[in-house]
Amino acid sequence: MKKHILVVLLLAVVLAVCISGCLGGDDDANNTTNNSTNNSTNNSTNNSDNPTNNSTNNSTNGSGSDNSSNESKPVPTFDSNLTLVDPIPTGFTFLSTATVKSHGQHIGVTDALYGYQGIYHYGDNETPVFLTYYDVAIANTTKTSEDYIQMMKDSHVKQYDSDSKISTIQINGHDATLFEATTDEVPQYGRYMIAWTLGDGMFVTVTGAVDESALESLAIATGY
Repeated sequence: MKKHILVVLLLAVVLAVCISGCLGGDDDANNTTNNSTNNSTNNSTNNSDNPTNNSTNNSTNGSGSDNSSNESKPVPTFDSNLTLVDPIPTGFTFLSTATVKSHGQHIGVTDALYGYQGIYHYGDNETPVFLTYYDVAIANTTKTSEDYIQMMKDSHVKQYDSDSKISTIQINGHDATLFEATTDEVPQYGRYMIAWTLGDGMFVTVTGAVDESALESLAIATGY
């Protein structure tokens, strides 16, 4: 009888231990599940917020929208193709391209800068108009493009004195210098010109004895 009681007690103890283990396992599983769910939810929420913020910050800081709006058109390659405009403004006819030196073009620049020149005729009288790009970068000089524009201004005032009229106009969104002379007396060289810079390494001139609007239309047609 005692043996039967002892067996029953042992079975009861084993059963109690098994039940306790099973209940404890469920709690651990639940804790693991809850922790995993909470961590996953929190990480997902935090990570989903951060990329949005990072994306916004990167877009705001890295877009460069304000800077890009102020960027000028890149300086073009210096070659004879610069002298060809397309479309050609009304009233102009393209003739040819030539290589020139600035000191022989009567624009007020005494240095012998190398240039490409496009020769055009304008109007029924076929008045010659010259579109010329001068390269400062390859010249053995410490002057900049702006220095040469100033040299042109000084020469124009010296040549035409009180008849010299120099003003600033807009060509393709940037400043350009318009040269005019109110006199009808000779010399007429350099009487009407538009000049502007393309960085420190190049400057452009449009010259010819035609009215301002014609010179401006050819200058605008360059795209620079």
